[in-house]
Amino acid sequence: MDIAEFYTKVETHPDIQGLDLEDASDQNDGPAALLLHKPTGNKFRILLSTVEKEDWGTLEAIVTGRRDAQVLDHMTRVVGYYSRVQNWNRSKLGELRDRHAGKYQVGQGTK
Repeated sequence: MDIAEFYTKVETHPDIQGLDLEDASDQNDGPAALLLHKPTGNKFRILLSTVEKEDWGTLEAIVTGRRDAQVLDHMTRVVGYYSRVQNWNRSKLGELRDRHAGKYQVGQGTK
């Protein structure tokens, strides 16, 4: 798929928002597009080399959750930078799920 066509599809999709274009020169895997699936809050980092190899139907199915993200990394921004979720331990993944669900609170102290 052509990169310009990919960005046009993202801009016109009601559930997908383009967040940024990442240079990724420090990661040796090339430039990537950062996308947000608005209904779920899931963020994706898609290498532009992957965009050129795949069709829009496949990419859209992955971002919208209708297909497993085998060709993409699930990314999240927790402490000010984007991180690959697949490298996280169970505890950190549980914290991410709690953040998505809004299940965090400050405990009651005693006076």
